[in-house]
Amino acid sequence: MAEATQASSAIELSFQDSETAEIVRDSLKPEELLPKAARGEVEVSTRKNILSLDINARDTAALRAAVNSFLRWAVVARDMTKV
Repeated sequence: MAEATQASSAIELSFQDSETAEIVRDSLKPEELLPKAARGEVEVSTRKNILSLDINARDTAALRAAVNSFLRWAVVARDMTKV
């Protein structure tokens, strides 16, 4: 049987201010704190106005799914700060 391929991505999102970055980080934290899935895990952090997503996955399909989900959730959280 072939070994599982590891795939990872480090994404940094820049926001207007550190408060918005922290709000988005806090919105994503519940997803990060869920039990580690067999297909991957995500670490969310902030540094000033930069939100960092470190995603490790079992394969590229799982990586793509995690990246798409976390980016979509980040956009929704950011947009909600404007309401």
